[in-house]
Amino acid sequence: MKVKFASILSIAVGLFSFISGMTALTGIREVEYFTLTTLIVYNTIAGMAALIGGIGLWNKKQWAVKLTATIAGAHLIVLTFVSFGYMQEGPVAVESLYAMVFRVVVWAVIIVLIGNRK
Repeated sequence: MKVKFASILSIAVGLFSFISGMTALTGIREVEYFTLTTLIVYNTIAGMAALIGGIGLWNKKQWAVKLTATIAGAHLIVLTFVSFGYMQEGPVAVESLYAMVFRVVVWAVIIVLIGNRK
């Protein structure tokens, strides 16, 4: 049951990230703060990977566990860079920082839910 919930969470967050990223990249949605195009592209690709991983988790595919761990690790690395940029008063909006913190927390929850499934 935990893995099914993790897969639903992965699909939901992935779908939101993909749609949000695509609407920003295509100009359908504009925001009032500075955005980093590379971060939007990353989040769009990560959203697509999350959709694939969530479907894989639902279908009990072993590769999905590795993909989930990869996504969680990638988000943590990106959060580190975004945090550093924000602390150095670089062109990083606080909204981008919050969004990455949210993603890291969600993926930590997903990792806990799927447990050790080597």
